[in-house]
Parts: sequence; C-alpha cells; structure tokens
Amino acid sequence: MEINDLIKKGYFPEEILPPFTSDDLLIVVDEVILNLDAFDPVEKRKKKLITKLLPFSTPKIKGYRRNLAIPHPLHYIRLSNTIVNDWISIVDHCNKSKISVSKLRVKKDTLRALVKPSFDLYIKERIIRSTGYRFLLRIDISRCYNSIYTHSIPWALHTKVISKAKRDRLALLGNALDEDSRKIQDGQTVGIPIGPDSSRIVSEIILSAIDVELDSVLKYLTGIRIIDDYFLYFKNLGDLEIARAVIQRTLKEFELELNQSKERIVELPEVIESEWFNNLREFRFRNDWRAQRKDIISFFDKTFSYAKNFPDDLVLTYAMSKLRATIFHIKNWSILQSLLLNSLIIEPKILPYIAQTLISYDSKGYPLNETIINSALEEFILFHLSLNNDFEVSWGLWILKSLSITISENVATQLSKTNNSVVVLVVLDLQQSGLIPAGLDTSEWESLLSAESLYSENWLLAYEAKQKGWLTTPVDYISKDPFFKMLKDNDVQFYKPERQLDLTKVRVTSASLSIGEFISDDEAEAEEEEPESVFEAISPVKARSPFSDEGEDLPFI
Repeated sequence: MEINDLIKKGYFPEEILPPFTSDDLLIVVDEVILNLDAFDPVEKRKKKLITKLLPFSTPKIKGYRRNLAIPHPLHYIRLSNTIVNDWISIVDHCNKSKISVSKLRVKKDTLRALVKPSFDLYIKERIIRSTGYRFLLRIDISRCYNSIYTHSIPWALHTKVISKAKRDRLALLGNALDEDSRKIQDGQTVGIPIGPDSSRIVSEIILSAIDVELDSVLKYLTGIRIIDDYFLYFKNLGDLEIARAVIQRTLKEFELELNQSKERIVELPEVIESEWFNNLREFRFRNDWRAQRKDIISFFDKTFSYAKNFPDDLVLTYAMSKLRATIFHIKNWSILQSLLLNSLIIEPKILPYIAQTLISYDSKGYPLNETIINSALEEFILFHLSLNNDFEVSWGLWILKSLSITISENVATQLSKTNNSVVVLVVLDLQQSGLIPAGLDTSEWESLLSAESLYSENWLLAYEAKQKGWLTTPVDYISKDPFFKMLKDNDVQFYKPERQLDLTKVRVTSASLSIGEFISDDEAEAEEEEPESVFEAISPVKARSPFSDEGEDLPFI
C-alpha cells in the first residue's frame, strides 16, 4: 500500500459527485507528513488538535439511510501515514482469518485504494464451503462501522492484556491507529467514518481478530465472512446454536453486537440467484423501433414490479446498468427519458446511472425534454431537501448543471437553507455557471467563512468557497492557518467543476445518424461479464451485491 493511493483513491466516498477530488493532496502529502507534529502535536503536554467529519447522507434500501462522512484532510493524511508505515504487519494480521473473503488487497489499476471483494469468489466459496452441510446461519454485525470502539483496535492487534499494559502511542501500532481514528472524528471513541478506505482497513483488523478467536473456540467453524456479513455452515442445529452463542460472546468482548433483524437460518441447499435477476438478465431489446418501444415498457414494468416485490435487493440498480448495453432508437428516447425519471421515485440510488444516461444521450444530440427533466428533478430536489438527503439533492442539482438547465427562483430560495458543504458547493457551482439567476441567499454560508470552520464539519466549504472566490469575506483566515496556507499556496482544490462522468461505456450513436448499430445478444452478454464503476462502466453483477451497509459494493467510483 502506498500513501498516494490511499489519499487519491481512498479519501472521498464512492457515492460522491465527479467534481469532488483529492488528487491535488498528492502535491502536498510529503510536506504535510514532514510537518505533521507541527500541524498536529501528539505529545501529551501539548494541546491536541481534533477535527470533525463532514456528513453526507445517502440512501440504502427500503427508505433507510447511510451516513457517510468525509474526514478532514490533515487527520486523514495522519491516519493514512500510520497505516502505510505498518502495512505489512496489518496485512499479516488480517490474513490470519480463515473465513474472510474481503481481505486487504491492493492493485495499481483499480479505482479505489483497496481491491473490492470479488463477487465471483464470494459465490464460489459459498457453494464450495456449504457442501456436506445442512444449515446456513446468516448473520451480520449491527451498525458495524458506527459501533466500532476505537480502543478495540489495539485489542485486536495486540490482545487486551498487552494493550492495557502499554498505552503509549509509540509503544503499539494499535494505539496509534486508535488515537488517529479518534482525532478524525472529534475525539469520539465510538464509530469510524463510513466512506474512506481507511475505515475498511480498521474494520478488517478487528473482524479478522474476531474470526481467529471464533476459529480457536469453534473447531468446526466453516463458512465465509465478507466485510461484516457471515455465512456459516453446520451439520445440525445444535452446533449452530452453540456457534451463535459463542459469536455473540466474542463480539461483546469487542463492544459489538449482532443485528438480530437480519439473522437467517436456511436449510441447505440454498438458492443462489434471485428470480428477478435471472429474468432481467435474459431480457433482450429488439432492433425495430416499434418492437423496441414495447420492450422498453415491458422491461420497466418487470423492473418496477420486481423492485416492489424484492425491496431488499438492488433491482433498479441492476436494471439501469443493463440499459447501457442497448442503442435505443431516437423515436423511443422520449418514453425512455420519462421512465428513467420515474424510476427515481422508487430508488434514488440510481441517480448516477440516470446522470450517465441523460448526459450521454444529450452529448450525441438526442432531443432532451428540458421542461420535463427540470420539472421532475426540481420536484425530486425539493422533496429530498426537506429531509436533508444530501446524496439526492447534490446529484439532482449536478444533473441539471451538466445539462445546462436553469434552476427556478423557488428552488433557489429553498436551497439557501441547506448547510451541507457538498450540496452548497454544487449550488455555488450552478450559480457561477449562470444557472441560478435569482432567489439564492448566500448570507448564511458566508457566516461560516472563519478560522474556526476550517476544523469543523464545514471545513470544505470554508476552504473551497473562499479559495475560489465563490463566497467572500474581508478576513484572510486561510493564510493564517499553517496547514491550509500550505494547501492554498499549492493551489490544492477539492472541487473541480470541469470533472465529468466517463460516458464512453454507454452505447449510443449520434442522433443525426441512422440507427443501425444495435448490440447483439452475444455482445450484451459480454458487456455484463466485466463489472466496473459507473464512472467507467456500470456493474450489473455488483449491483445485486449482498454486502453489508458499510461494505456494500456500489457502482460508484
């Protein structure tokens, strides 16, 4: 693991908009590390600096939310440096788990700092390890990332006895990781941020130690763990009940608990592939535009029905990914456009797919109905704005910006009341682009431009909006802060308006050409075999991932 990868590819959550980037931190990372103790003293006699997380709420399934977080760059660099300096020992520790299929792996050509768990391996191991057993116990840890007790990091790496005897940062790696994990979140000992790749590393350290403990007690332990999801196999219910009791006791030692609502006991063999997935996978769109129109309606009818009947599965996410493999006739574009927008009511998670499709077709000259798009997305934005749903609001706004659609005065007025830095920066970008001509009041945001805000949850807005001149204040508080002055002097930017989705994987031809380049069935199958991010391509396989909330393998960069 190299620190540049953890900074560049593991900093912002996957679900964040394309303009947000940590690339420029690579310019200063070496200098920051050299001056870490000056920026952020760790000696006990000196005042310790702590920072707050920038929250970013995203949708889960069935109306539930995931609260992602963007850490302060200073303390993320410190935590990343601690991880990288002892990377070999961390990997050695995690590799002791015999059941983890989410081990820590790095690879140069991946979009994230860590290689994502392999869905194919997950399926393969479930099938192979279940052979000869009669029962499956499926369990996961309740609010895993949110519940992790940072003091349990040294317990996992060094045992409780050693950790309590040696509490100094320099004495044990676990102590340093514990302290850095607390610094990044206002000194709190409970929870680690969901989003950055550093958290997956910390969680794997703890969960691998739990796996080892379970293996030492349960000599018959067979199964897999992927992130915080366990699939354990047993020959009889007696062994299963004993194992469940041992697991509960072991988790309690690390201040964790099972999620009882998700616990399942399944008689084997189990069904691996869902009915809806098999049916949608086999669906094909015909070439003739009249027949294709009927296929589009049929496909969305099936998708909407499956989404309602299988609320725990990412049906629409898979359905949206499948659409990119077909070149749709220009005569069917208007109906497809409306069905895509209607899909947002059922599943807001598909916003990045909607963005990729609309922008791709717009770039090829297809006639977008801006009135319908504006009406649908503004209603969508206002609804989610009232609920403080950051993901929905920011993506909805960014789609309008990418399509150069003007925001109404009413929506602008309501947007003035939000205070999430991610949303505010997108709004200010729209204003700078001339797409918010009236109704926006920035006075509340201007009040956040202060030295104090640089280390609060508003640090991104306080730095980025001031640097870009999108908001103004007479005080040059950035130049007075050593860390942020370094960022300013090196023109570090966390928001770059020109960054866009990769549209190359969406199969669409120019609207001015005859529609003859329809994808064949064989090509469609080939498209589905290689899962990728929505920012390069959309993964139909990963979209139905059963991974946990924190490890859910979503189709984002």
